[in-house]
Amino acid sequence: MTSAIALMCERGVHATGLRELLEHSGTARRSIYQNFPGGKSELIEYATRVAGRHLSRQIAEFLEAGPASGVEALIDDWISTLLETDYVRGCPINAAAQSGPSEPAIQAAAADVFTAWRNQFVGAFVEYAIPIDTAEMIADVTISTIEGAIVQSRASRSISPLANAKEVLIPMIRGFGQSDANLEVRD
Repeated sequence: MTSAIALMCERGVHATGLRELLEHSGTARRSIYQNFPGGKSELIEYATRVAGRHLSRQIAEFLEAGPASGVEALIDDWISTLLETDYVRGCPINAAAQSGPSEPAIQAAAADVFTAWRNQFVGAFVEYAIPIDTAEMIADVTISTIEGAIVQSRASRSISPLANAKEVLIPMIRGFGQSDANLEVRD
């Protein structure tokens, strides 16, 4: 699973071949088909869900500091990841989402993860006095902005898109709700 996620992050779904996956993981072909009878597609779908749960836990930890601080920490984490990996490691959920119509189960797994993330952000925004309709809109914009900035940063080999996303998102989030410095959780 770790190898599948790593290769998705680096190469995308279609460029992650079964042979490379077997070499990277040191796994026998037979064991892949025993555990994933649907082959690479089933394995990548499952890897997408596993990666999504892992990233959801990270998002939850970041959001404990408040919505604006949490989004800032998430962006800072992506900046660190891109710099540490020389812009090689992208988001596995984004890779799954771009797998195309020939992989509907993989795209559905990515959509489920994005929905879970949206719900996390909405919950955090509502908790800090942002109305639900506005929280839903901000959650969509936050995810789209960060995911797009990751793609742009990798392509341009520059953290500028993520830095710019942070400069726009954080004041926007703070402007819609209470500042993180004066947060009072709703009952």
